[in-house]
Amino acid sequence: MIDLKTALKTTPKYLKILAAEGIVTVKDFLQYFPRAYEDRSTIRNLHELIFNEKGITATKGKIIKKSIFMRGGKRIYTINFVDPIGNKWVITIFNSGFLASKIHEEKRYIIVGKPNISYGKISFSHPDVIETDSPEGEINNEWWIMNDIGTHKEIYNTGRIFPIYPELMGISPGWFAQKMRLLMDKVDTIFTEYLPKEFIDKFNLIGVQETIKEMHYPTSFEKQKEANLRIFFDRLLRIQLYSLINRSSYQLNKTNMEHESIDRNIVKEIMATLPFELTNAQKKVIKHITENIHEPKPMLRLLQGDVWSWKTIVAAISAYYTFKKYQWQSVFLAPLEVLANQHYKTLAKLLLPLGLRVALLTWSLSKWEKDKIKLDLAEGRIHTIVWTHAVIQEDIKFKKLQFVVIDEQHKFWVRQRAFFKRFWAPHILQMSATPIPRSMALAFFGEFDVSIIDEMPIGRKPIITKVISEKEYIKLKPRVLDHIKKGQKVFIVTPLIEESEKLEEVNSATNEFENMKELYPELKGKIGLLHWKMRPQDKEQVMQDFKSWKICLLVSTTVIEVGVDIPEATIMVIKNAERFGLSQLHQLRGRIGRADIQSYCFLETKSKSGDIGKRLKAMEDSNDGFKLAELDLQNRGAGEILWTMQSWESDIPLEILSDLIFLERIQEWAKWLLEKYPKLEWLPGLKKYLEEKMGDVLA
Repeated sequence: MIDLKTALKTTPKYLKILAAEGIVTVKDFLQYFPRAYEDRSTIRNLHELIFNEKGITATKGKIIKKSIFMRGGKRIYTINFVDPIGNKWVITIFNSGFLASKIHEEKRYIIVGKPNISYGKISFSHPDVIETDSPEGEINNEWWIMNDIGTHKEIYNTGRIFPIYPELMGISPGWFAQKMRLLMDKVDTIFTEYLPKEFIDKFNLIGVQETIKEMHYPTSFEKQKEANLRIFFDRLLRIQLYSLINRSSYQLNKTNMEHESIDRNIVKEIMATLPFELTNAQKKVIKHITENIHEPKPMLRLLQGDVWSWKTIVAAISAYYTFKKYQWQSVFLAPLEVLANQHYKTLAKLLLPLGLRVALLTWSLSKWEKDKIKLDLAEGRIHTIVWTHAVIQEDIKFKKLQFVVIDEQHKFWVRQRAFFKRFWAPHILQMSATPIPRSMALAFFGEFDVSIIDEMPIGRKPIITKVISEKEYIKLKPRVLDHIKKGQKVFIVTPLIEESEKLEEVNSATNEFENMKELYPELKGKIGLLHWKMRPQDKEQVMQDFKSWKICLLVSTTVIEVGVDIPEATIMVIKNAERFGLSQLHQLRGRIGRADIQSYCFLETKSKSGDIGKRLKAMEDSNDGFKLAELDLQNRGAGEILWTMQSWESDIPLEILSDLIFLERIQEWAKWLLEKYPKLEWLPGLKKYLEEKMGDVLA
């Protein structure tokens, strides 16, 4: 197969940029798809141009006269242009100088771009200008021009639907378009169909070779849509196959236990110790889990519950059941040390009086303490262990581990599965406080059965949310001080910044911290600061100070959004709320309202009008995380909901991710493929495709 350097005839610099993006072969390059398309198929005479339209148009003709002048350091070309039927017009072209050697009087050109008209002149900004020796400037598949060395070169950038590629580290969209066109005749030798014909026919899909060609240089917009559907279909099918293969591989391990009936008295025993009544939704999930525990295959269950839904209590009751019924050990994994400490306190308070020994294993412990805990785990003296994901180590041993609870951090699932498979493949309960629409749960978490807690605990009051301006934010001072005097606490959350600008996020929090000290001299020494750049022990100390009342007002970045439990926190102000998705605003809001005290969330924004105002108004109107997640899916895409998870393919469009019937069909046919072709041994092309994209999941 031809190598990328030979195929592209480009510089080492460009090859290095492509390699950094994961493009190292011609096949990789051909899977770098356009972000948009322009309809350049129709070339109009001057009087037929449509002005101020969103689309691109082209005109043809001869330059009679040209003049150049400078404005703002840029060259502006004024040309007298005549089209093939004699229409004349003055055309202004704004460009940075590249056309200086490209356009000449008495020569014919095609100008492609978005036209505007003002002061009796047509203007184009940064158009494509193509020289033609054809008197009529006709463009079709048989029309060619000569290049500098006397060989024929196709005019690829007009007379057709034209692809617009994402710019990549200075590599222009035009460069990609030119190189892709030169490689179109290589597609049939590089790509082969990997799905069975009956499968292709059943879903009315186009073939993979046609798909690649139509993605780059579509013969029609309808064909481009068919190609796009095939691309997204393949991505979703890949995820489903990946999930089903992982599930099958994990569940090959039997729990090696005889079937026994469920002992409802064990559940009643621990529920009787609770100082509150569980909701029907919580009881239903406990029933699902206990039923799974009695099945011969390891449980793989995703528990979705809003930020107030007491998922940890449900998991703790399930862990207690496994211990009382079978003397099994349990593990609780948390993404952050502060959350691990919180889980430990909750579990210890609930389980220690019932005879279970609960321990906490974190990096901050001394080597002696860690070694002692590891020995007690191996000998079965610890029944429930809480740790962070970072503590997964080769030297951990258990006497009989059979129940694992993983809180958030779905992206670690592959690593976790491989680790726990060594210990008799225990039952896995994956918990998420990010509400995920049903269609997305099916699309991205196909290997898990899904349970949902959708009832608010008895006595819990919905959080009152209000969108406010910057001036209204300052006026909150008396209310904030009043709440603090009543023994309540306050969060001030600074705006979300892009990953590449995290230092700016820290600066934003630091500046707001100084502002708060100036605005609230009454709280001298009681205002805290928390951000991602602090050392773990310093972050932990700030949270402890907040819990112990050394701090009553905490200025923080989004680092507080996962699992922090401060029951006395009743006010949250989120600065520049328009920068957040609804799902993340809801996650942040969930840090307050965790007791029976009325809580308030204020969304500060510079604009209450237009789409921003409409979107934030949804937060005022609803405390339903699933409803808000649906709105996020419509407004901002899957990435906003799955931003803390490994979404793999979160750029799949809304109309596909929202089509539950379509997704169910893909899952159904993924199961059919695996049933008919176990291990995909009769479909080497599909097996190779999966391994190229996701590694050797079939091992």
